[in-house]
Amino acid sequence: MIDFSSYLENIRQLFSTLPDAVVNEKELPYGRQFQIVRGNEKVVLSVYKGKKGISTVWGGQEGSLMNSAMTALSPSGGNECIETNITNNEIKNSVSLLENCAGFNGVWVGSDESGKGDFFGPLVVAAVLVDTDIARELIAAGVKDCKVLTDKEIHRLSPIIKKTAPINVVLALRPEMYNYRYEQLRLEKKNLNHLLANGHISAIRKAVHQRPECRYALVDQFSVHSGIREALESEFSDLIVVEQKRAEADIAVAAASVLARERFLAVMDELSILAGKTLPKGGGDIATAQAKEIKNELGVKILEKLVKKHFSNYKKIN
Repeated sequence: MIDFSSYLENIRQLFSTLPDAVVNEKELPYGRQFQIVRGNEKVVLSVYKGKKGISTVWGGQEGSLMNSAMTALSPSGGNECIETNITNNEIKNSVSLLENCAGFNGVWVGSDESGKGDFFGPLVVAAVLVDTDIARELIAAGVKDCKVLTDKEIHRLSPIIKKTAPINVVLALRPEMYNYRYEQLRLEKKNLNHLLANGHISAIRKAVHQRPECRYALVDQFSVHSGIREALESEFSDLIVVEQKRAEADIAVAAASVLARERFLAVMDELSILAGKTLPKGGGDIATAQAKEIKNELGVKILEKLVKKHFSNYKKIN
């Protein structure tokens, strides 16, 4: 087993070779975080010590600085002490991407969203809290990221997820409320990412309150600085929030993606009844053309109950 202090010191020495970069550190529960800044770029490396060894999580802005920092810690850069890396996008024989994290006790929550890129319909955020036994049942049932499932499979799997993982939270912002909240945030000089972050925070909060021994939350990363980690870790002192891309490889996040998509599809069906026609998914020309028809037939007040007004599609209608 590698000595953790020596491991950190090795990282310090390697990062010191990065040209024109400033490296700061701060304590983390069960670990240490390195913040590397160069000009307008910022990269974060969180290092954790766990029972199964040392794990690392990269975050921050993708670009030349991150490439340089990763290269510095690669075997070709002289660092041979990276034992595990939870940014690996394959679960393999594990039940979670978080399994090698320090303090991982086999209870965690995953969150994901649906509808972010759809002109019609709601924005939905879901969180599913699991333990290792629940995770294995979900894997055995065939739960996967919703993007690789058909609508029929999503409808089949959703009740299985809800029964197997009873601590689940699904929050849907229908277009009317979505537009209201988006305008509020816009006046505060905020954007869609803030609205989305609020959804993840609320869903995870509701789930963790139901099982306080949950120590980790895993979020499918959509922004470099979402504020999710800071908000939740300040509220739950024992909770560690990990945001990473392609987190749907984890079964909890995959299950959340399925529940979020199921609710999105259900609301779309309801809104289609209001519109008197099947509403298209996505944000392309077909969606714009359908919106024009609805405006001409039913009026702008009905249309605003169906679409997200800040999309560029909306400007093409008026």
